[in-house]
Amino acid sequence: MRFLVNGPEVRPDIQDYLDATGNEKEVESYRRSVYNWNPITTPDKILRLTKSSLGTFGWCRRQYFHEKFDGLRGEENADHIRGKNVHDMVEWFWNNFTEEQEQQAIHLLVKGKMDEARQLFFDAVPQPPSPYMYGEEEQIHQWLEWQLRRLEYTGGDEWRPAGVEANIHATRFVEVDGEAIPIHMRGFIDSLFRDGEGYALMELKTGKYKKRGKVPSMRAEMQFYKMMLEHSPHYEFLPITHWGWEFPGGGINGGDGPTVFYEGSKKGGRHASKSIEKGLVRLLEAHLNMEFPPDPGNNEFKCGWCSYQEHCEYWNPADDLEWLESSGANKFLDKLEKDGEDEK
Repeated sequence: MRFLVNGPEVRPDIQDYLDATGNEKEVESYRRSVYNWNPITTPDKILRLTKSSLGTFGWCRRQYFHEKFDGLRGEENADHIRGKNVHDMVEWFWNNFTEEQEQQAIHLLVKGKMDEARQLFFDAVPQPPSPYMYGEEEQIHQWLEWQLRRLEYTGGDEWRPAGVEANIHATRFVEVDGEAIPIHMRGFIDSLFRDGEGYALMELKTGKYKKRGKVPSMRAEMQFYKMMLEHSPHYEFLPITHWGWEFPGGGINGGDGPTVFYEGSKKGGRHASKSIEKGLVRLLEAHLNMEFPPDPGNNEFKCGWCSYQEHCEYWNPADDLEWLESSGANKFLDKLEKDGEDEK
C-alpha cells in the first residue's frame, strides 16, 4: 500500500526549479537534454543522466536501452513500495517537525525523560489509513530513534538538515577520444547536513545492509552527487567533506542489521571518482556508437531481477532489428551484413 503522506506523487519540474533558484543556464541545459540521446537522430540534444540511469547502465546496457529508448518500466514490487513509503515519511518529518517540538524534545532529554521524548517523536508522524504491509513501520521507528539520539547528542546544533530532497542540476563536459562532450546531470539528494567546515551527503536505504562488497559501489553513488554539486551553481552545499548511509532495515533478507555508515569523503573518494569518470566515458561511447548489447553475466542471478526479458534479444534472439536501423548504428549493421557475406 502506498501512503502518499506528502500529497500527490509529483516531483518538482524544471519550472519549479527555475522559480526557486533562477538558474537559467541549468534550465536551458536541462531543456536541451534527453535520456535517449542519439548523435545521429538528435544531434541538437545532449545526454541527460542521473545516478540511477548510470547505475542501470553499469548493471546491464540492454536494460538501460529498454528504459531510456523504449520507455519501458519495470513492475513495482514490495521493495519499491517500502522504499517510497519510508522516504516519503522521512521527507515529511523534516518538513513538518516544528522547532517548538524540537525544543520540547530537548527539554525532555535534558531531564532524562527519554521515553517521553521518544513518544513525542513517534506521535509526530502521521499514520497510514491502513497498516503498512512491508515493514515500513519498523524502519520508520528505527530512523526516528536515530534522529532522537542525534538530537540528544547535538543538543539541536546542526541537527536539522541543510537540504532535504535537494533538487540539483549541473552541466559539465566529458572527454571521449579527445572530444569534450556536454552532458546534463540531475538528481534529488536525500539530505545534506552541515558538518564542521563543510557538508555531508546522507542517503537513506531501505534494503538490507552488507558491508562486504557494498561500500565501494555506495561510495561511487556519493561521488556522483559530489561531482554533480561541484559542477552546479549550488555552492551553498559545498564543500562536501563527508558522506553516509542510513539502513534502518539493514537486517532484512539476511542483512547485517540496522546500520548507519558514515565517513569522510576522502576515504575511497579518489577511487570512486575514477570509477565514475570511467563510467561516464563508457556511457557516452555507448551512445555515440549506439551499441547497448545485453550483459547477462550470471543470468540466473542478474537476469532474474530484470523485467524486460521478453524484450531482450539474449532471451529472444529472433527479435527483429528495427531498433538498430532507427538508431544510426551503421557500423553494427555493416558488420552483420559482412558476417553474412563471409558465411556465403
